[in-house]
Amino acid sequence: MPDKTVGIVAAMEQEAKAICPVSEKSMLGRFELLSGILPGGNHFMCIVSGIGTERAAEAATLLAQKKPSLILSAGVSGGLARGTSAGDLLAASTIHSEIPDFAPWHEPEQDADIRKELLPAYRRIPSGPMVTAAAPVMTQQEKTSLHDKTGALAADMESIAVAQVAAKEGIPFACIRAVSDASTRAIPAESLNGVTASGKTQLTPILKAIANRPSLILELIPMGMDYSKALKSLGKIFI
Repeated sequence: MPDKTVGIVAAMEQEAKAICPVSEKSMLGRFELLSGILPGGNHFMCIVSGIGTERAAEAATLLAQKKPSLILSAGVSGGLARGTSAGDLLAASTIHSEIPDFAPWHEPEQDADIRKELLPAYRRIPSGPMVTAAAPVMTQQEKTSLHDKTGALAADMESIAVAQVAAKEGIPFACIRAVSDASTRAIPAESLNGVTASGKTQLTPILKAIANRPSLILELIPMGMDYSKALKSLGKIFI
């Protein structure tokens, strides 16, 4: 049987490298593309979309043109439900949307076999509803409110767009996310300055923010430790 290809959409370069640490780098359109061979012999193509549904849809459309066997939206997510912890891997059974023009996605039963075949993590991680938000979910109050409204375990900013592209192209889809911040952790607004729209990290704005508010470092250190746990978990999706 010919080897299959998993197409992966990751918003951030760090996420892509965590999921696919051994890879060759190229470009697909304006997006960075990592490619290589997965444990077991199947192939992967991981496109770094950048932040948000518009960039995710564009990147997923380019990836779909390569006719992968499955498209996976993967990366970190903000925990919404109490009991979710940093580093938890979650699979989406449903993806709600806080963004107009995106209908909810529900996991098709007919794709179950290929999901389990190509994504070893699917056999062992919990699944449940997730939500794609229009903006980062920053405070405990915002997280609680969004969970109460949607029932979602975690939130991201891209997956519903990737799901829509996969459905349009008739390609099986899956979503696996690692929790980077628990529902009880508030995210300092300054941390957003450390990420570009294209999904790359930048240190200088963070250093400037710390210089302006030295106590910020006390918030960033535990946040960074949790983020590292999430990246480590992303590396377990295919093993």
